[in-house]
Amino acid sequence: MTLPPSFEVVFQPDGKRGSFALGTTVLDAARKLGVDINALCGGTASCGKCVIKVTDSSVALSAPASEEFSLLGQRSLDEGFRLACRTRMGGDTVVLVPEESRTGTQRLQTEGLDTPVRLEPLVTRRTKDGVTTVFLGDEPIETLGSGDRPILGFAVDVGTTKIAGYLMDLSTGEVLSVEAGQNPQIAFGEDIISRLSYSLKGESYRHDLHSSLVKGISRLLSNACTEADESPQDVYEQVFVGNTAMQHFLLDIDPEPLTHSPFKPENPEHRDVDPASLGLANSRGNIHVLPVIDGFVGADCVAAILATGVQADDETCFLIDIGTNTEVVVGSRERMVACSCASGPAFEGAHIGQGMRAASGAIEGVWIDRDDLEPKLKTIDGTEPLGICGSGLIDALSEMLRTGIIDTSGRIREERGTSRISRSGGALEYVLVWGDDSGTGEDISLSQLDVRELQKGKAAMFSGAQIAMERLGAAPGDFEKVYMAGAFGTYIDRESAINLGMIPEFPLSKIKQVGNAAGTGARMALISRSAREEAKEIGRMVEYVELAAQPEYNQAYVDALLFPHRDLSLFPETVERLSRENLTVSRIHWGTRERAP
Repeated sequence: MTLPPSFEVVFQPDGKRGSFALGTTVLDAARKLGVDINALCGGTASCGKCVIKVTDSSVALSAPASEEFSLLGQRSLDEGFRLACRTRMGGDTVVLVPEESRTGTQRLQTEGLDTPVRLEPLVTRRTKDGVTTVFLGDEPIETLGSGDRPILGFAVDVGTTKIAGYLMDLSTGEVLSVEAGQNPQIAFGEDIISRLSYSLKGESYRHDLHSSLVKGISRLLSNACTEADESPQDVYEQVFVGNTAMQHFLLDIDPEPLTHSPFKPENPEHRDVDPASLGLANSRGNIHVLPVIDGFVGADCVAAILATGVQADDETCFLIDIGTNTEVVVGSRERMVACSCASGPAFEGAHIGQGMRAASGAIEGVWIDRDDLEPKLKTIDGTEPLGICGSGLIDALSEMLRTGIIDTSGRIREERGTSRISRSGGALEYVLVWGDDSGTGEDISLSQLDVRELQKGKAAMFSGAQIAMERLGAAPGDFEKVYMAGAFGTYIDRESAINLGMIPEFPLSKIKQVGNAAGTGARMALISRSAREEAKEIGRMVEYVELAAQPEYNQAYVDALLFPHRDLSLFPETVERLSRENLTVSRIHWGTRERAP
């Protein structure tokens, strides 16, 4: 049998190399070798982040695709720059992955609330007649050779972007170590929709998503045990929470029902699973998966509700867990309403010209002088700026609105008369960092197109919250407690978020940023049967609102595209405060402060 022709590719500066069949894309080769390339869109050539450079012009490559001409331009193509997802190799190739094309070491949120819970794990250890036995419920599962061996558990929050794992001593409830890392499925798409689309290509593609996630979780468990100087053989139970799509991928369930109306999950109930059935390495005992609510409101939302105690509170609460997919829950012990907002990956850096994740060198804070319009910046780790992450994007937009660089329609105002407002490729942009001061040698800017992308994300969040509140029959003034959860919800400036209309106009004193609430809920369910039962009840009692099915949603979304909203009467204090600076209100508003620019 004649083997198909192959070639060798070497990725620099990593030095990783491997042999592949002719016609393999650079991105697919990078995925196989574990090379870090930023492919936010999952290889659909829509994000333009997977830029690589082939220095040898004699190498046989596929001709540039139309997307490459559009996203890179002829000059960059002439210099050897290509998109990894569109470049197919026809011979031995050396590929340079520039620093700005790497995902980098992302700052991941693992800390959360420390909600007290009664210690009553499902896995226990009992000694009788000098023999120590491990029980799962009332069923003996192992006899220990040593009575002082620990019994451990692992609680895992499977997010779209990151995975956080907590190794716990089930006898004491103590957290022994915490590990976090990027969800390895990012190689197949930045957001849920990209990964769902990938899974629909066939069973082997779905298995790619499942196996990459399982390998990532196994690696996380191994690292957590190493950190705590413990053995994975002493881990007898794991509890998982994640959004609905992540749980389908974890359990290797066909997610096809989630791709079309009515977006119903295969099985919303909680369940116990044998680790071997999932292929989890170094795992034994039991796996418990918390229930999902419906649609795209998953077990991570159940866990966040459990952690914040909304389901047991007499007062009306507002909970928003901000991410690529944002969940909103409103209510109390009497009634809870939830929805899922497709806020998109823009606040993670996707579809933003110089956007990036919250990694070293990302701009995370922005302040603009209202007189000379010069910015002051804060970067993660204090290094040279490489791009701008979610918290920086929110700050930058808020400051641009406050100082009149953009008006309330989101239009960049060239008439503000500063050299930092210029045109690039026909579109206006505001330059945050000149090329001489950046770590990439290029200007770091927010363009008019970037502003529009961010408006879409913030409009999705607010309109979802608005419809959930209307379903509950509540107004912003009715909420006594407001929780902002998730990594993004933890690091963004609360006032900036209100200025832009991402969330309703709540008093800042009522807003509590609670970190990884989903992780807290997972830990609670791991060590407490009562918490697990409570999570089951939460899954049943929450009323789910499918936003796409609501006749008023489209108009609510369009109205929320403006800053802070088309109806300025919804943000009276915000508008009053910003007007004392340099707020410029567009003609297309209605509300109590209507005026022309």
